[in-house]
Amino acid sequence: MQDEPALRRLDPGERASILLAQQEDDVLLLIDDAAGRSEAMRYGIPSTGTLGILRAAAIRQLLDLPTALKSLAATNFRVSQSLVTELLEEDSERKRHVEG
Repeated sequence: MQDEPALRRLDPGERASILLAQQEDDVLLLIDDAAGRSEAMRYGIPSTGTLGILRAAAIRQLLDLPTALKSLAATNFRVSQSLVTELLEEDSERKRHVEG
């Protein structure tokens, strides 16, 4: 698998993460790079990104999603504004159902 052209195009860290994850039975790969997530999916490796982790934590009421996303925006993390808007709308809707 290591010599496959698609994997060689990935960053060395992403490539190593996918190779390591493939050796594990029960794994969730944390990877933000779209090409890396695509390759992980191709190999049947479940994966999520930073936003997926934040969303899961918000669902479990472990953090306030708007605050976490605001803090994340102050870093060099890149994400589309439409995805942020979608997550915030989903979070707001979930909070309305919990309160209602």
